[in-house]
Amino acid sequence: MTDNARRRSRERLEERERGILDAATKLFATAGFHATSTRKIAAAAGVSEGTVFHYFGSKNELMLGILNRFYNEVLNPRAAEILDTVMDTRGRLRALAIHHVSSLAADNALMMRLLQVYVGVDLEILGQAKQSPLRDLNRSYVGHLDRVVREGIERGDLRKDLETRPLRDLFFGTLEYGLRTHMYRHGTEGLDAYVDALLEPLWAGLSDSHPTKTPAELLTERLEEACERLERSADRWENS
Repeated sequence: MTDNARRRSRERLEERERGILDAATKLFATAGFHATSTRKIAAAAGVSEGTVFHYFGSKNELMLGILNRFYNEVLNPRAAEILDTVMDTRGRLRALAIHHVSSLAADNALMMRLLQVYVGVDLEILGQAKQSPLRDLNRSYVGHLDRVVREGIERGDLRKDLETRPLRDLFFGTLEYGLRTHMYRHGTEGLDAYVDALLEPLWAGLSDSHPTKTPAELLTERLEEACERLERSADRWENS
């Protein structure tokens, strides 16, 4: 088999896999996980039921395939890009929040399944073991928020006594519940503004605020601290 033939064969296989995942996503969302048979998924994807089992050994694996694709093709790449391009802590939290709700809202069917998984409806299906694939996917994604918090504390933007685990629940739980409420009433219209409204009280509780100091005074103070650190480093260098 030539290289071109192998490439075309691989592309056909990947296209067929995408078709099966797309069909399963829509059916799981509209009919429910338990009510959707692999036969219905195969018919919707235009393949045989045997082909479905060739790619995915069970409906559980199909659900994990949907989640895996969503995390690795949508959620994680953009979150990593945000952390590499947005520097201030509040801007990072806002960008991550908008990315999260926008990604879920872009496919309302998948959003509803993810929300149900998050609140535990499908945990018995997907597995509750500490090293389950679902937990690994979620851990890799929430790691971006953990980084924002860690670096925000180091910069003095966030309180030093923050605990990461409850903060994850507060951040993502607030966004997902708020998204469900907003989409029920308004669809995606005004979603960014609603995210801002959700984050305002959250930020007030997270930030290491100095109510007696203006932003200009805080900036001056941090610049002075940076200069002092540089001077101490220079002194150590000269005396070494």
